[in-house]
Amino acid sequence: MKKQSLLFVVFFAVLHLHSIAQADKYKDIIRPEGVKNKKYIATLSGLADVELFKPVNINLGMSVSGGFRILYKPKFNKSKSVYNPQVVEREIYIKPTVGFIYRKRYNTAFFFIPELAYRHTFYKGFFAELNFDAGYMYSKLNAPVYEQQADSTFKKVNFGYHELILGGKFVAGYDFSKKLKTPIALNFGTGVFYKYPSNEKWIRHIYVEAGISYVFRKEKE
Repeated sequence: MKKQSLLFVVFFAVLHLHSIAQADKYKDIIRPEGVKNKKYIATLSGLADVELFKPVNINLGMSVSGGFRILYKPKFNKSKSVYNPQVVEREIYIKPTVGFIYRKRYNTAFFFIPELAYRHTFYKGFFAELNFDAGYMYSKLNAPVYEQQADSTFKKVNFGYHELILGGKFVAGYDFSKKLKTPIALNFGTGVFYKYPSNEKWIRHIYVEAGISYVFRKEKE
């Protein structure tokens, strides 16, 4: 009887140690990407500003932005396998953005926008992002401008005007760093912004953009 009791004790001790070892094993394996990390995004985008007048005019430009994550709340979805955790990333970014839009025979507009963005990245890597924009635009005329001097002569000068811009955009794309470990993301989006003052009025602009991003992830210490 004592021998049987000893065998039971040894059996359950081995079973307990095995379960602990399995838990530790899974703890090492199940380290969902995007949970314990720092994440930054650098994006280069091409822009097309669409002026819906007759005739319709399309003005091209470019922007560069950096994304700094300020809030992160991951969500775990149920998965069939413990080896394949499904982590949804819910993030808020500040994205300082600079760029320009060239309007042929009119002006070149340079802008700076400290965007505020909410990004929702699904576990497979597809994402949707909503941006809110408020910034500054300087529009420089492309045509020569001359200013009359005190001696009645004319001098060629650089001329431009300052404007406030407000707007927002919706962006969707795929983040290859989520599943494929490649630090690249592609994005496409459309947005609208209003600039003021333009003849003392708010003028609306609709635009589309397509871009490529470098996604930098770094494990926290």
